[in-house]
Amino acid sequence: MTGRGTPAPEYRDIPQWATRYDASEFDSFSWTADVLAFALDGARTSLRALVVVRGGEPFRGLDAWPGGFVDARSDADAHATAIRELREETGREAIDYMEELGTYGRQGRDPRQFAGFWDAGAGRWVERGTRVVSTAQLGLVRTQEGEAPPAAGDDADDARWADVYDYLPWEDLRGVRGRAAFDRARKALARWAAEGPPVRAERVERAFGVEGGRWNEELVPNRYRLLREAGLVEEARRDRWGRVASDGPDGAAFGTAMAFDHREMLADALGRLRGKQKYVPRVLQALVGDRFTLDELQDACEAVAGRPLHRANFRRLVRSVRSPLVVPTGDTRESPGPGVDPKLHAFRGEVVAARLDVALRMPWAALTSVG
Repeated sequence: MTGRGTPAPEYRDIPQWATRYDASEFDSFSWTADVLAFALDGARTSLRALVVVRGGEPFRGLDAWPGGFVDARSDADAHATAIRELREETGREAIDYMEELGTYGRQGRDPRQFAGFWDAGAGRWVERGTRVVSTAQLGLVRTQEGEAPPAAGDDADDARWADVYDYLPWEDLRGVRGRAAFDRARKALARWAAEGPPVRAERVERAFGVEGGRWNEELVPNRYRLLREAGLVEEARRDRWGRVASDGPDGAAFGTAMAFDHREMLADALGRLRGKQKYVPRVLQALVGDRFTLDELQDACEAVAGRPLHRANFRRLVRSVRSPLVVPTGDTRESPGPGVDPKLHAFRGEVVAARLDVALRMPWAALTSVG
């Protein structure tokens, strides 16, 4: 038994520097974790993200990623925090694939950094905020038919699967809505570029150019950051408290805003996912499952990329005689629908956990008519 004044065993043999170190000499910051979980809808034609609606300030009522503060005493790392918060805020525990997306710590990304109050007696502002840095995780989920919807919990008002392209509409060039959003964004950026140095126009053309096959679907982060820099998205017009200036362009015309810098995280995650589906078969398997038709696999690739593929060439690509990516299982899909090849396929066992030496050269359909 340890007597009063006698250190507990774990504190009896500590180095001298530890008794002198004082973290209060440095600025305070807090660590959070967010998880961006993606899934395909039942038809495998829509890419969805699991979002919560914030129940508290700041950004009450806006969509956000499930996440929260890292518990310094009990959470092993940000990954553990992300899984815990995902379970507490949405009721979901299983993630089929997860990797670290990145760390976000830009000045002012979280209004809680500036919290405090005015001390009238002292005539000064008393700071009580903390700079919040988030480590984001990218997760892939395979939803099941008949699966219960996400259940909001903890401090979330709601939890749901949302269409990724509600937030980044210009990234989906498969239909009229996305092409109109793309055209609107490109024209607005062209006006912005004309008011600045030539390098602006070069950046816009590099990110949004489609003529001559220059469209690069992986440049999602570049496109979103251009729109933010030009002041076209709502996040660009927030003050330090997260309030939106009344003047400026209609933010809704450029997608649904999210809390904090969560739409920037989404742009980074979608760009990463679009790249990885070309050389990490495990990513596609996590989305489409173990057995699928070639039409379902193509639909999944198109949903992630936001652009159409050439059907015959896609089949030749994944069934290459020299090194096939997928192989037939011998089974068929019941009631596949008109014009759909019912044969079920699976990823070749040895490639699922591998990184392809040469990335797949996706046979994209032409986009010269965009805009």
